[in-house]
Amino acid sequence: MNHLAHLSLMAHYNQWMNAKLLELMAAHPEADFHTNTKAFFGSVWGTLNHLIVADLLWMGRLSGHATGSALSAAKALPQPRGLNDTLYSELSAFAPVRREMDDLWLSYIESLNEAHLDTPVTYRRVNGDAHTKPLGLVLSHVFNHQTHHRGQITTLLSQMGLDIGVTDVLVLVPELDPDLK
Repeated sequence: MNHLAHLSLMAHYNQWMNAKLLELMAAHPEADFHTNTKAFFGSVWGTLNHLIVADLLWMGRLSGHATGSALSAAKALPQPRGLNDTLYSELSAFAPVRREMDDLWLSYIESLNEAHLDTPVTYRRVNGDAHTKPLGLVLSHVFNHQTHHRGQITTLLSQMGLDIGVTDVLVLVPELDPDLK
């Protein structure tokens, strides 16, 4: 599997897992997700907001890249000032934006070719530090970041007695042996 195919898999996984989280959350009292659990971002809600903030920051950085036109729609969304911003306090406002952003990531990945992944991306972190890194590895970071924090969220949900179900990326990997389907 080449790097672009892996990024496509991760974008689909990102969308699938975020949809599972939204579905689970919609079936339970929203206040439960705002309870401070002493997690790094305070609560399930704080962690979800951090993920949307980080995605918006990366979409903003990448929309200025030569390959970034597929991400330009993200500029119309509320823009964070810092990593701990809470942009949405209700699931009814958060869910459609999360879905839109997941669709944008998929469209963006689908607009790329393998050669694009080696092109440099220059950006500034929130603290002002400048960096230049290859696009493909930046995108690997974006999806790894989502997976990392969703793991924290699923732990918090489990502690609340809620089961998100299967979270393995292998669910999305096609079976090579047709007799095993």
